[in-house]
Amino acid sequence: MTLFRKISLLILLFAMGMVFPCPAQTSPKKFTIYEFIPYRDHVAGSEITRVPSLDQYLETLGIHRIKVIYLDRFMTNDQPDEKKIETIAKSAIGSPNIPVSFDTELGDRFHPETVIPRVSDILSIYHRYNTVTPAGVYATAPQNTYAWKPDINRFDSLNESYRTIAQQIDFLSPVLYNYEGTDIEAWKRAAVYNIDAAKKYQTGKRILPYISVIIRLQSSGKDDNSQHGAIRTLTEAEMLTRLQTIYELGADGCIVWASSGDRTLDGKVPVFDRNSGWGKALADFAKAHP
Repeated sequence: MTLFRKISLLILLFAMGMVFPCPAQTSPKKFTIYEFIPYRDHVAGSEITRVPSLDQYLETLGIHRIKVIYLDRFMTNDQPDEKKIETIAKSAIGSPNIPVSFDTELGDRFHPETVIPRVSDILSIYHRYNTVTPAGVYATAPQNTYAWKPDINRFDSLNESYRTIAQQIDFLSPVLYNYEGTDIEAWKRAAVYNIDAAKKYQTGKRILPYISVIIRLQSSGKDDNSQHGAIRTLTEAEMLTRLQTIYELGADGCIVWASSGDRTLDGKVPVFDRNSGWGKALADFAKAHP
């Protein structure tokens, strides 16, 4: 074959995509960040403001609301209150893109028979009045391991006991708060176990772990919920590591939770800053995985 004919063949093959084909471009997997952050202030330019509200501002960044519902709003005398749950369910119909998460910390979790019947009733009542707005439960299926422990596999059988709840909820919420403090490797081990525990239910439902924006520095010694001790917020790198880890482990998003009692060492409520610290990591990650 002459040089001219070889060059002509190469040109033809290149045009057909058979030589030096371009690698297929893949889009980032969708990852939905929900928030329940009861802080009020955010940074706009060089100012701290409350206009618009933090919830509204976060929506503009692709960080979405979730309604976390606490016990007093759906229980009466330690039992599910149908009227209360009906009100919650019907009010949520108007905002089907804002999921509901019931904080079902009731009974003795190591004795599922004290938990499952009431949680099942809560979900049954809710779905009786609302079948369009997703509902989940906090720290129930799978159970909260409160950090990684060498014997963490002991939760396997406990999680299996809560399979009926996993079948009733619309999304699964393992809890991955910063119980390990700054020990990120321990946090990652806990994340691996808990997200795998959610997958073991084989429901095909979204996995939306609860994560936190703070590391607790000290205890206040108080039993009330008004002040839980001083905290510091996560750095940009710390938050990004958490988001990237659960993303790679297969989570479909997360629920970013904070407490109204959070106070930094100087006694102030944290401020959301889109261009700094944990706020920047959340906003950038939401933008990259719409």
